[in-house]
Amino acid sequence: MNTAVAKALAKFGLLVAMIVIATGAPAKAQTLEYPLNANIPFNFTVGNEKLTAGKYSLRRAQPSAGDMIVQITGGEHSIITRSTVPVETFRPREKSVLIFHRYGDEYFLVQVWPAGATTGRELIKSRSEREAQRKAHDNVGMAAMKAPQPETVTIVAN
Repeated sequence: MNTAVAKALAKFGLLVAMIVIATGAPAKAQTLEYPLNANIPFNFTVGNEKLTAGKYSLRRAQPSAGDMIVQITGGEHSIITRSTVPVETFRPREKSVLIFHRYGDEYFLVQVWPAGATTGRELIKSRSEREAQRKAHDNVGMAAMKAPQPETVTIVAN
């Protein structure tokens, strides 16, 4: 009887180990451990830094911090790092995307979503974006009681 119980426990332990390994491998692709590369066709702002249109790479800045700090390289700037907060969705993204807010002719990077992820990263709203939002509200006038929503622009990354 003890042998049967031991065999059953060994099989169960092996099954649990296989499930952990199988679910852990795809999770790496759902993070910023590997860079997201994008060709951004317009000038944009990250934090208070103005960046020119061009090819950029985004990834986690420090392996020990996970995806909390995003590193952006490319263009005229060698490295920019920004803190982020997690944002979630029920439906995983099919492709990696960068989401921008547009106020007039100003674009601000606001979210980064790796392919297959239900958790993305949102950059903390900068003073520059708050000012652009305030200007957009002032341009609408007092007829609109609440702040106008920015246009959302999505760029696919690879």
